[in-house]
Formats: sequence, structure tokens, C-alpha cells
Amino acid sequence: MMQKMIQHIKLPFFLSLFVLLAACNENSVSSKVDEQTTPDTIETRIVTDDIGREVEIPVRAKRVITDWYLGQILALDVVPVGGVTANLDYATFLKQHYKDGEITNIGTDGKVSLEKIIELKPDLIITWNPEDVGKYEKIAPTIVFAEDAHSSAIEEIKVMGKYLGRQKEAETFVTEFEDRIAKAKGKINDVVPDGATFTIYEMFEKNATIVGNSSVSGGRALYQILGLKPQEKVQELYDAKEASGGRYEISYEVVGDYVGDYNFMINFFNKDGKLPGTWTNLDVVKNNQIIELPSEYYFASDPLSGLQQAEELADKIVEFTKVQQK
Repeated sequence: MMQKMIQHIKLPFFLSLFVLLAACNENSVSSKVDEQTTPDTIETRIVTDDIGREVEIPVRAKRVITDWYLGQILALDVVPVGGVTANLDYATFLKQHYKDGEITNIGTDGKVSLEKIIELKPDLIITWNPEDVGKYEKIAPTIVFAEDAHSSAIEEIKVMGKYLGRQKEAETFVTEFEDRIAKAKGKINDVVPDGATFTIYEMFEKNATIVGNSSVSGGRALYQILGLKPQEKVQELYDAKEASGGRYEISYEVVGDYVGDYNFMINFFNKDGKLPGTWTNLDVVKNNQIIELPSEYYFASDPLSGLQQAEELADKIVEFTKVQQK
């Protein structure tokens, strides 16, 4: 009798145990499959870039490469995995926003290394040049971003925030930008006479250039962001749209025609100080009334560099004015 009872117990018991083990095994396999597939699943969305292309990009890109727009990206608390020489060497105000070695140099503007880009495994590439899209999009989704398509530094940040999926970070930057620029303008207004004019000279080996109301060599920070007034002939050049990339080439013989109430100089190729007599004989030069700007800090024109340039320019203008009033 006892033996029969044990036999009756064994069958249901072992059937139940088998079902339980099978279920556990199925859950384990399912869990492993999820672990393998989840990291490879990237949520995407469709956006229209600055030249009207529809592009499928990550909702929130993590590994970004750019061949120009380092400052716009850093402003949104994103450190690109790759950038170009011009930004890494001549946008010194940006260096405080990333660590040494954190951004790989992919080459010079227009001559990047596709091999390096491939090695960096980007999930988004942001370029200035529509002609490079064909080679970039074979590696990763590619956005064309055009500075001149946006009306202001603030607009640039908002649009970049849309592309990177960081709209909140863009709004935070804009709020801080507006607050800090208001303070910089306040400093200037306290000391600078109404109607004062400003000029930025760039010194090259064979000629000089005048920086216009554009996004090069401090021009954006001085004229657009701070809203200061160009010297009359500088304004005439700008109105006539005679600039090449925002710069107006002039001979050293006529540098005196562009002297403003406040004059800045960026010395690119005359580091030894051997400048023509037509420059060194100007009253503002002989009287030490030129404010020098280091090229490595004022070459860039992105909104983050522009913000820091504007704050430094405000301090330089205040300091210069106080010295002149003594």
C-alpha cells in the first residue's frame, strides 16, 4: 500500500518540477536575449536639417563628431568625440569645457581623416559642408548645420539643441547667455560715451584687414552680441558688402582712415613686431591706445566663445577707458 502511494506521488511531483524548471530556463534565455539586444536598440527620429534634407538621427546623440561646430555643441553640455584642428587649437576659450585628450583631432577643416571618424564610431556627424555629406553619411547619420541660416547666436543654440535632443540644455544656455551679456553691456554703458566707435584690425604680413559686423575674429562679440558701433568707414564697408568672409582687406597705407574711438588689434603674422611705419606712426599706436587681442582666443565665433569674448571685451573696454580718463 505504501509503495503504491509513493508511486502515485512521484509522477505528479516530477511533472510539476519539470514544468517549473522549464519555465525558469525560458525566463533565463529570454533575459539573456534582452541583455544582448537592448544596448543595440537606438531610438531615432526624423529631422529636417539646415539645407532641407530629411535625416533619421538618434533622439539624443551620444557620440558626436563635427568638422566645425565645437562651441555650439559644448554649449549644450555635450563633448564631441571628434573635432578639427582649427577649433581645438584656435578656440582657446572652449578648452575649459573639455578635458585634454577628450576630443580626438580628426584633421583640418576640409581635409578630415575618414579613418579616424570610423574608429570613433559616431552616432551623429554635424558638418558645415553639404559636399561632404556623401562620404560622412556612409559612416553615420549626418546633419548639415549652416551658421548663416540662423539670425543670432541664440538661434544657433536653439537649433543645435533640437538636433542633439537637448532643448532643455539650450534654454538653460540662452537664459545664462542673456543674463551675462546684459551685465557686460551694463559695464560698458557705465563708462563709454554715447556714439563711441569701435574698430578691429587684423595684422598680416603684406596687408591689414578690417573686421566687419560679422562672425569672425571678435566681430560677432563686439558688434552683434554687445551691440557696439563700428567706426564710420568700417560701417560703410559692411554696408557695401565688400567683405571676404567678414574681413575687409586694406593696404597699410590707409589704416589711419579706419581709426575709431576704441581700436583692437589681432596680430596674426607679425609676431616680431615689425609693422609698417604707416601703422606705427599712428597717434593711437604711439600713445599706446591699441587694445591687443590674442588670435587663439578671438579666432572662433561660436556662441560659447562669443559669450566669453564679449565679457572679456567689456572688461578691456572699461579698463582702457579708466586709464584714458586719468
